[in-house]
Parts: sequence; C-alpha cells; structure tokens
Amino acid sequence: MAISLNDFKKLSTPVKALIIIIAIFFVAYLYYFYFASTLLEKRNTLGTKLEETKKQIEEKQKIAAQLQKYISEVAALKDNYKTALEKLPDQREIPGLLLSIAQAGKDAGVEFVFFEPKAPVPKVMPGQEKPAPNKETKPAPGAKAEVKKTAAPAAEPFYEEMPVSLSVFGNFQNIVSFFEKVAKLPRIVNVSDVIISDRKEVTGRGYVISATCLIKTYMFIDKKEKTSEKTK
Repeated sequence: MAISLNDFKKLSTPVKALIIIIAIFFVAYLYYFYFASTLLEKRNTLGTKLEETKKQIEEKQKIAAQLQKYISEVAALKDNYKTALEKLPDQREIPGLLLSIAQAGKDAGVEFVFFEPKAPVPKVMPGQEKPAPNKETKPAPGAKAEVKKTAAPAAEPFYEEMPVSLSVFGNFQNIVSFFEKVAKLPRIVNVSDVIISDRKEVTGRGYVISATCLIKTYMFIDKKEKTSEKTK
C-alpha cells in the first residue's frame, strides 16, 4: 500500500523522523554499495602500488649509489694499473735498466765482483697460482659410459720477474748509497737476499765489506707483441 504525502503529514513527528533517518541510511547504503566501495577498493590498490613503487625507487637508488661507487673503484684500479705499467719496463728497456743499476753502483763508488742476469720467471695474476680442476666430459645419450677428463687451461703469465744476482765491494757508506740509488730508480726494482761479509782492512782504502744480493725487476708481458712474434 502506497503512502501519499498527505498520509506522511498525518504521521507523528517521531515517526516522521524515524522514516527520514531510515531513508537517509538506505540512500547512504546504496551510494556506498554502488560507488564508495569501488572507490575505496581502487584507493587501497593504488596505495599498495604506491608503496611498491617507493620500495622499487629506493632499491634503484641504492643500486645507482653502488654503481657510482663501483665506477669510481674501477677508475682508481685503471689509474693504478696504468701507473704500474709505467713502472714496469718492457723487453726493449731491460738492457737500459740493467745499465742504470750498473751506473748507480759506479756513482755510489762500489766495485762489482759479479753481475749475473738470470732467466726471467713468468708470474701469473694473484689468485691464479693454483691450476683449475680438470673438467669431466660426459658422454652423449646412448653412447658408451666413458667419462673423459680434459685438463683445464693453465693461467697465462701476466708479468715476468727479471732477477739479477750481483756482488759489490766497497765501504759501508758506498754500499748503502748504492742500495739507495737503486731504490730511487724510476722503475720497480726490489733488493732481497742481502748478505754482508765481515769487514776487512785493505791498504789504501781502509775497512771495506762485500755485499751479495738478488735484485729483481719486473716486465709486463704484452700479449699483442707475443702474438706478433709467434706470427713472425
């Protein structure tokens, strides 16, 4: 049974208020059911995506910061590598370097008892001293069950150690001066295995000693030059 406007006017005030409140709640429920719930769901979805996007941005920023750090480290390593190469003589400069060592002894006032360059010793990069384990080659499906072990390629030498065994003769100050001059050479030269004899008195020279040592310099192996030599 439909209620007309006149019937509604005849109702008491509390009943009218109750009907109006019920109507408002009904309209609000319809609005929420058809419109607001969808908007809230979209809001929650967008909020979740926003948080995920923020996390991704933070991760990318961390990666970018680390990338800049790695780029700086690589640049520093390249500079150190370049500096090391400048201090490593090549094959053409070895005779000149040995001549510089002999000249340093002459300037220091020592006499050479013997000066013996030895055979170069190939050296690999640090961490590659141990050979890699052998690789096992498995047979193809259906073939005989034979497992072949192939030797892993040996590490290629990165530089060569150029040892020189020598013995010098002079007073203590002369020998110390010789070692100082060798240490100040522009190329990398290390002095090791130093053996100093007891001093003895020599007529006209006073007390003198002899020193035996091993001098090592290092030569970078240029793979391009090595390949061209093999080709020739």
